[in-house]
Amino acid sequence: MSSKYFKYRRAFQRNVHPYDLGVLTGLKKGSDDNHFLLKIYGLESSSFEDYYLYHLEYYLSKDEGNDEKDFLAHVWQRVTRRIEHFERQDPFSSKHAQYVSNIEKLQEFQKFLSQRDKWNIRPSDALLKEKDAKIAELNEKIEELEKKLEKLKVFEVSGKAMIQDEYLSTFMDLIHQIKELSLPSGRKLVRSDYDSPYYKLVAKYFTHKGKAISVDTARNYFVKKDPRDATKGVKIEEHEKLFKIVPKDED
Repeated sequence: MSSKYFKYRRAFQRNVHPYDLGVLTGLKKGSDDNHFLLKIYGLESSSFEDYYLYHLEYYLSKDEGNDEKDFLAHVWQRVTRRIEHFERQDPFSSKHAQYVSNIEKLQEFQKFLSQRDKWNIRPSDALLKEKDAKIAELNEKIEELEKKLEKLKVFEVSGKAMIQDEYLSTFMDLIHQIKELSLPSGRKLVRSDYDSPYYKLVAKYFTHKGKAISVDTARNYFVKKDPRDATKGVKIEEHEKLFKIVPKDED
C-alpha cells in the first residue's frame, strides 16, 4: 500500500527514521492518519517543525503538482477531527485523562500549524479568534505606549535654548568640563558610566544656528578621536575654549 501524504516504513524494514509511520509489520491500509497523529502525542513541541517538514518533503517529492497548501489543509483537517473525536468521549471514562492529554497535545500542534498557514485555510472562526486576540494585544501595547508618552510630556519644552552661532564647540567644551568637575570630597560632581546622557541632553534641549542639533552631531564631540582618522569625532580647538570652570575660592 502507499500513503499519499505521509512517509511510512515498509514491513520488516531496518534502520527506519524515527518519524516514519507504522509498526514492524508495516502500515495497515487507511491507517496512515492515525499513525501520524499517534506520533504527535509523544513529541515535544520543539520537534513539531521537524516532524511536519519531514512528511511535507515526502509529500512534495511524490508529485511535482503537490504543494504545501494542500498538505497543510489535510493535516489541519485530520488534527481538528481528532480533537472533536476526543471531546465527544465520555468524561467519566477511565481514559478521560488520556483524552485530555491528547487534546492538549493536538491543540499545541494546531498552534504550530497556524504559523505555517499563509493561505488562510483555517476555518473563519479560528481566523477571527486569532485576529481578535491580535487586536487585543495591539490595543494593550497602544495603551502602554500612551501611558509612557504621557509621562514623557513633562520633559517637553515649548522652546529650546539657543547656542550662539559658531559657538557650539565652546558650549560642548563646557559640558566636558562639567563631566570632570570634582567636589571637595574628591567625588565627581556628575557621574555617568556613559556619554549618552550628555550629548542627548544637548540634542534634546538646545539649538544652534536656528536648527535642531542632531544626536549624531552632539555625539561626535564625545568620540575618542584617533589622530590617524580625521573623519571621526570633532576636536575642540584651543581658541574655541573660551571659559574655564574652576572651584570657588574659599573665604
